[in-house]
Amino acid sequence: MRPAFYHAALAAALVLTVACNRKSEAAIQAEEAAKAADAKVAQLEQQLAEAKSGKLSGEDAEHLTKSQVKALERQVADAKRRAETKKQEALTLAQAPAPKETSKPVVVEVPVGTKLEITLARELSTEKDQAGDAWEGTLASDVVQDGKLVWSAGSSARGVITQSAAAGRLSNGQGALGIRLTEVAGVGIDTDTHVVVATARGERNAKYIGGGAALGALVGILADSKHKNDHALGGAALGAAAGTALAAGTADTVIRISNTKPVSFSLSAPERVTLKK
Repeated sequence: MRPAFYHAALAAALVLTVACNRKSEAAIQAEEAAKAADAKVAQLEQQLAEAKSGKLSGEDAEHLTKSQVKALERQVADAKRRAETKKQEALTLAQAPAPKETSKPVVVEVPVGTKLEITLARELSTEKDQAGDAWEGTLASDVVQDGKLVWSAGSSARGVITQSAAAGRLSNGQGALGIRLTEVAGVGIDTDTHVVVATARGERNAKYIGGGAALGALVGILADSKHKNDHALGGAALGAAAGTALAAGTADTVIRISNTKPVSFSLSAPERVTLKK
């Protein structure tokens, strides 16, 4: 018969082995985040493939399609970078011994339509910025969900230029500068697109186009100089009622988005965020 201390040591070893093999809640959440990041890459790659197929016709559509392709290529590259980071985080946590956890990580789902106010780091313009270029900024106000702080004001923000054509460049005499928010505090997100449509006469109008690529919606807006048919876009043009005349009567072919006033975006897909303790 083995002594009692032997059985005690064996029991302790078994407990230690189970503890080491048991995944921590943080590791499980990291794995889920990595899977979500991979899914986002696949989604963007699908959008890119559709854009490259060139389903829309016409001179303006061709120009906008090229812009969209450049923007999506940037988004795919950024999404792959974030996915790789998430995979490394998940691998590190999976290999580490599970710590003694007193509470589970808090995961909050930020719903579709959540407003994100972003202050740009610099002014953007059709003179200096091209479709596919990245832009940076900061969150102008806290984002709170269910009484919990998800992202604090001052958090880093990144996005992509989706369209850049000076006023008068397109066949109908209009132009557009569009930007999309793609990342907040290192978290990849899906938002609507903020577009300033302009004419060479100096008329400016801000629009918010919902959905992923939303290329067809943009073509529809540019096809109607008075924007009377926004309702016909089936909800794609979210800024029909809230569209703001930015300037009028001053000829200026360069379209600008200022960094002196926050730009508002809305989530077009829900985002699960693991809150930091």
